[in-house]
Amino acid sequence: MALRYLLVRSASKLTPLCCFSRSSSSSQLLHRHYYLNNAFRFSTSSSSVVGKQSIKSATDNRRDRWRRIARIAYYIRIPALVLSVYGIGYQQGIMDFAREKETMEAKLLQTVLAGVGCTSREDREGVLIAHEGDWRHLLSRFKVNFHRHHNANEEGNSTYEEQYKRMVMLRDVAIVGEKIIKVARMLVKSQQQEAIIEAAKNLPPEVLDNEYRLHEALEENKEVDMWSKARRHMQGEWKFVLIPSVIPNAFVSEILPHRIFITTSFLQKFIESKDELALTLGHEVSHLILGHSSNRNSFEVGFRTVEILLLSLDPTEGLLSIAFMSFLASVRHALGAEFSRNDEREADELGLKLTAMACFDTKEASRVFHKMHLDDVESGKRASASRAGLISFFDSHPPSEERYHSLLEESGEENRDKYEETTCATLKAAFLDALKAS
Repeated sequence: MALRYLLVRSASKLTPLCCFSRSSSSSQLLHRHYYLNNAFRFSTSSSSVVGKQSIKSATDNRRDRWRRIARIAYYIRIPALVLSVYGIGYQQGIMDFAREKETMEAKLLQTVLAGVGCTSREDREGVLIAHEGDWRHLLSRFKVNFHRHHNANEEGNSTYEEQYKRMVMLRDVAIVGEKIIKVARMLVKSQQQEAIIEAAKNLPPEVLDNEYRLHEALEENKEVDMWSKARRHMQGEWKFVLIPSVIPNAFVSEILPHRIFITTSFLQKFIESKDELALTLGHEVSHLILGHSSNRNSFEVGFRTVEILLLSLDPTEGLLSIAFMSFLASVRHALGAEFSRNDEREADELGLKLTAMACFDTKEASRVFHKMHLDDVESGKRASASRAGLISFFDSHPPSEERYHSLLEESGEENRDKYEETTCATLKAAFLDALKAS
């Protein structure tokens, strides 16, 4: 109506002030009325078109927005399902382990043994286990049990000699391993305390005065959390497992905690002294202290989730994925190998420290890696000694020769003389007490 009023006013202003005849005046009034009606219809139709266009534009915008949301949901649904399945499997595994702990441990042990070639029933029966603090009576118990079951003389008996040699191996592993475990417990306890003190320095007084808030703040500190987990890993009774296998290996596993595994072939090929054995065991325990297994598992789960997400973006509906899967697998392998090499160097460094704290000769201990390097060259893993410094993108371990020289250099700083008055004195006193008790 306002628009019509303005048009009437503008038309009236165009009318001349002079007098017209009656017929002329009527004709002009008709023209004016026609003009006003057409102008009004034009204005209302224009407004209607603009309104319809605005509504259509808003609808299109909403449709595009929901389309984008649906597309995002389409891309992330598969990784979300993967993580959900992983979470369900993890929870189910915990429940199964809680219900049937011994059965599940036996199954896990078989899986671990199969990984180092111990698959036959005869090999599994030859696995020897020593508990922490049990090394004092291993040989005497073995002799009694052998005579009870075989009723045979020791001299000239090949079965007895073979089993006795393996029992001596297990005893040596248990003696050295017990020392490494003790100093490792000392180390993680002191590191945890230092981390707590350092973290508390940066907390406000109101948090320090509130026990609950202080506990929460310390749990959120990465350094405190790492050493707290390491301390939990080291608590409990440890076992030392000797595996009859032609595959030389030594390792720890988070799925079977408080165990150090070592194969007979590793001891026979690379270990000539307790110093070398100490560095080997210290290296493996260091992996557990530093949480390398957990970090590696988190990396695998995260990368595979990203890998699935990228594969779901394939616009060719699977044709491009065939080539892309191979590329992503190579990238994952290369990145995993890089992380693994860094983990090995960290474990070497901490393992050398534990070896020194346990009063072993770190310079002599480092020779074990030189032996590994010579074995690599002989077996063809390294084409020549000149290639010892070269690292392949897919090598999970640094070159053994590089590790040997690095540890040899570090042994000048980390050696038993450094801990002569601290951990060495404590271990010597504990060892003498144990001998008196036995």
